[in-house]
Amino acid sequence: MSTDLVQLDRADKLFHTRHFFSVDPKTGKRHFYQKRPIHAVREMEFGVRAGEIFGLLGPNGAGKTTTVKMICGLVRPSGGHVYVDGLHVEKKRLQVLRRVGVVLEGTRTCIWPLTPRENLAYFGNLKDVRGKVLRQRTDYLLDFIGLSEKRDVQVRQLSQGQKQKLAICIALIADPPVIVLDEPTTGLDVQSSRAIKDKVVEMTREQGKCAVVTTHDMNVAQELCDRIGIVKDGELITCEPTEKLLDIFSEQVYELRLDRHPDTRLLEAVPGVVSTELEDADDGPTCLVKLDPDPELRSQAIYGTVQTLQQQQLLLRSIQQRQQNLESVFLQLTNGHSRPGATE
Repeated sequence: MSTDLVQLDRADKLFHTRHFFSVDPKTGKRHFYQKRPIHAVREMEFGVRAGEIFGLLGPNGAGKTTTVKMICGLVRPSGGHVYVDGLHVEKKRLQVLRRVGVVLEGTRTCIWPLTPRENLAYFGNLKDVRGKVLRQRTDYLLDFIGLSEKRDVQVRQLSQGQKQKLAICIALIADPPVIVLDEPTTGLDVQSSRAIKDKVVEMTREQGKCAVVTTHDMNVAQELCDRIGIVKDGELITCEPTEKLLDIFSEQVYELRLDRHPDTRLLEAVPGVVSTELEDADDGPTCLVKLDPDPELRSQAIYGTVQTLQQQQLLLRSIQQRQQNLESVFLQLTNGHSRPGATE
């Protein structure tokens, strides 16, 4: 058995959509118009260790939410297995629910007629948190998230951002070892967003919890996540440490700042040079040279490129790798470009 706090072992989910004709007036029966299978998740396999923040990214409809719902026990896998803290989610569902704190985007997590304090008392009792411990955690979380002044106001009177803050408090009330956050900073102001990110880092680094984060904000993912899994059409197309994922793409493109435009046809004839692109700036042009990912070919291409520039009597002002951000890597992968490695 894996020591990961979260482990997906070839987890698979197949849904069936059904569309009906109107009721037959003679028989009173409905007839199938169409029954179509939808493979939401295909043999998903990854683990999340204690102390790790794992980012699960993908386009809309890629299977992210289905995956996190399988982790939380809200969706039953069609195949494979899901474990949380060493427990099989299907066989030990009640125990798993106490070990997972979850915030799902677009889900009404809290009870609107109740106040934040009453919501935390209700959900804390559901997870066996009671008495002095419950009161202390309630006060701490509401103060931490910035809802102390709203603790006795009905939730229906709170703003969307304040409801999101309360949902995060509810996820944390039982001090679970596994935190699942679906778009955790949506609707939050800058200060609250910063506080949430700092809290997630604190819980993982200092308290040994793990967090699974899904987000469309690539800046949040790049800043927060130790490892990134990218999902497309229900499949995990890559799963790498964030820095390694960025390095894989960054090392393929070099920026050459020159005094004037080079003959790009000569550069593209250099073995190992895949393509070139020119960018103009006030201080002169920059030539972007994309190189072969093979280390030996890339080395030959760099020397060959410099030699070709010398032959054209161009002044090479600087040369450096272009550092990619997570957004550009995400777009390259989900638009069908090269896949930088298998899942771990």
